[in-house]
Amino acid sequence: MFVDAANPRARSAVHLVFVGERIRDDYAEPVPPFSPAMRTSDGIMVAPVADLLRMKLTSFRLKDRVHVQDLDRAGLIPPEIEALLSDRLRARLSEVRASE
Repeated sequence: MFVDAANPRARSAVHLVFVGERIRDDYAEPVPPFSPAMRTSDGIMVAPVADLLRMKLTSFRLKDRVHVQDLDRAGLIPPEIEALLSDRLRARLSEVRASE
């Protein structure tokens, strides 16, 4: 991670994540490969929802579960994206939905 030399704190650092590596032993899966970024109508580059969902379900911290709830409430997790998830991540998505 990269930290501010004047105020070196992990909380405000830029963390590097490597595709194909498990960040923590308790993570469900290694970091998945990323799809190409998508450009919004305003020209802003964003990660595809399917990639974001996999990252959130892999980490599965409280803030990640809340983000998944937000995505789901906004209707951004259609069956086509859900079908791309592994069995373990699909189970976690079901867990998040059951807790709402």
